Amino acid sequence: MSYSTQDITQLQKSLAPEVYGRLDLSIVPERFRTELGDGSVLQGNKKIQALLNDPQKVEFFRQLTLMGDPLADALAARIPELGFKNLRVMLELAVKNGVDSVKDAPPELIALMRSVEQEPEWVDWEKIDFGAENARLLGAMAGEIVVRIAFMMTYMNGYQGLPMVITGALTSESAAKRMKETISTFKLAILPEALKKGGVAYQSAVMVRVMHAMVRMNLLQRSQAWDYEVYGVPIPQVDQMGAALAVSYAVSLKALKSGRKFNKYEAAAVEQSRYLAHLLGMHNQFLSDDPEQIVETWQMCQATLRHKFDERGRDLNDATIHAYRRKNNSMYNRLFHFLDVNATQYMYRKIVGRKTARQMGVHSKASDVMSFVAMFTPVAVGFSSMFLLKKVPGGRKFIDDIAIHRVKKQLAKEGQAEYKTNEKNYN
Repeated sequence: MSYSTQDITQLQKSLAPEVYGRLDLSIVPERFRTELGDGSVLQGNKKIQALLNDPQKVEFFRQLTLMGDPLADALAARIPELGFKNLRVMLELAVKNGVDSVKDAPPELIALMRSVEQEPEWVDWEKIDFGAENARLLGAMAGEIVVRIAFMMTYMNGYQGLPMVITGALTSESAAKRMKETISTFKLAILPEALKKGGVAYQSAVMVRVMHAMVRMNLLQRSQAWDYEVYGVPIPQVDQMGAALAVSYAVSLKALKSGRKFNKYEAAAVEQSRYLAHLLGMHNQFLSDDPEQIVETWQMCQATLRHKFDERGRDLNDATIHAYRRKNNSMYNRLFHFLDVNATQYMYRKIVGRKTARQMGVHSKASDVMSFVAMFTPVAVGFSSMFLLKKVPGGRKFIDDIAIHRVKKQLAKEGQAEYKTNEKNYN
């Protein structure tokens, strides 16, 4: 099954009554807005204003703002009874060999695994494989560079960044761990066969879902730390939109502006991205291959999110920027980290603007552009060269083998992701 209904309130209460049964899912949390503020970059956009004037769309996105992942949440709610380590063993066996291989599997685990084991009718493995092949060449060349920015964009808004604050990602060590766990899923997803049942990305996606559910369940039980009427459900579907739709949104916007349909590269990228989002437990609203719906979904998520500056976001930014993701402290790795940090500061300032960057504690120096050039020039030249070589007879497999090797090497260098929060909270 997949999450397809628009009656999300009833869906969550029926699938995860232990988590959502006591919650008032009819509230409008403080974070949700129906009118654009004066400072919004979307102000004056007639199309977005028309979306906000549609009561049915607004109500649907209000419910998405309060939607977690009820199948995974129901499983996380059983941890106090089943024990964290016991459930962890069952989950690892289920994602690797199928839920039928788990003796005395709880019904919540069976329900979760049946939902991911059943492929959607729309899935096109030829497109997914082609999309993964194209993505892994880029991943091989740039997989270790543009990884911090996505995290930092979330911290700009206190409504989105609070789970990271509460769950202790305010040190460079914990920030590096969080990045590794999230990024590894997307890196694994571009390896051959990785998204198929039992594949490494398939396993990783389910583990991430349960890890998020553990955080969600824990925060909802801590009323002193988590104000439900202000923040709603922790790590809601709309806050995972960036991971689910970033690639699809970029290619959709490009196609719509050009007045054309997706080309074969874009269509493959969207297919690969939306199938991974399906495994990550996203609602069908986020799994479209229609460029107009993809852009509308992205814009509605942005338009209905109120903005609030939280000083703790600066701490998160600082921890993320300086998170050391190299395996050892060799001179080469320290130099790479230095360039990485400076290039990240430069990119962040260019994306959000100098004023916002300073507010978030990012003080990019004029010399940071040199680090950016040093990091990205070899990537741009290497990617272009390898892309052209793929067109040479016999070159496609040769280049793809190199890309696979480099991505696997990156994953090995970063180490095994643990996919867990502090298990003391669940005993």
